[in-house]
Amino acid sequence: MIRSFAFNVYFYVLTVLAALVGVVLVPIPTPVLLRALLHRWARAVVWGMRWIGGMTVEVRGRRFLPSKGPVLLANKHHSEVDGILLAAEIPGIAFVAMQELFRIPVIGTILYRLQMIRVDTCGGGKERENLAQFARRAHDSGRHIAIYPEGNLMAPGERERYRSGIYYMSRDLGLPVTPVATSVGLLWNRRDWRKRAGRAAIEFLPPIETGLDKQAFMRRLEDTIEGASDRLIAEFSGRPLAPSQLVLRSQGQTGIGEPPSAPLAQRLHEG
Repeated sequence: MIRSFAFNVYFYVLTVLAALVGVVLVPIPTPVLLRALLHRWARAVVWGMRWIGGMTVEVRGRRFLPSKGPVLLANKHHSEVDGILLAAEIPGIAFVAMQELFRIPVIGTILYRLQMIRVDTCGGGKERENLAQFARRAHDSGRHIAIYPEGNLMAPGERERYRSGIYYMSRDLGLPVTPVATSVGLLWNRRDWRKRAGRAAIEFLPPIETGLDKQAFMRRLEDTIEGASDRLIAEFSGRPLAPSQLVLRSQGQTGIGEPPSAPLAQRLHEG
């Protein structure tokens, strides 16, 4: 508990300081310095996770991550730290972020200047056009582009309906998609204040090639990310491998099967 508290203090103080520096950098015509700040902040957070919070996150499958962009990444989304871990690995990364984040004072201004990709998670034809426009800008700049196909933070052992925006991005940009699995929610679950010391991993997986039809692509993407994430969760929790349960968090209801009585991360630490 003490390590968690100490890390939280470190994280929020570091984040406020980085945001203040970011505001100073916003008026500069090029976002290069702001992107460098994001990368260094993310690396400092990862350092604090390990040496203050006792959270060691292994990065696997770097051979599947091209050193130069443009690249499309589709990520499992357990917590705020998912994006931080990617930003620490990939300088200049462009995230597809929900439009609500852009309305937050200071943070929204910085996100706009970083040229992050704004999207309405409700989707629709108009939103696909917006996504395509801003994704093309990131593509033409040679940046890695990361998107969370579920559109929601999911506890370990849960999955949401995968949105098809990543399929249209891959098709329109002519880029394969690198799936990214994680078990980080075991340590830093969703928006939990309490962090748990331990080990976890993120894993870059073999790219999914272009040319698949929508249904085949979406099924392969979901099976790949969920299967690998389930494997990582089992490995780092020490519990038997179990498939994730479909929880339609955006609609406040459950889908296939019964959801866990409590999020897996909570049950693992209670048991």
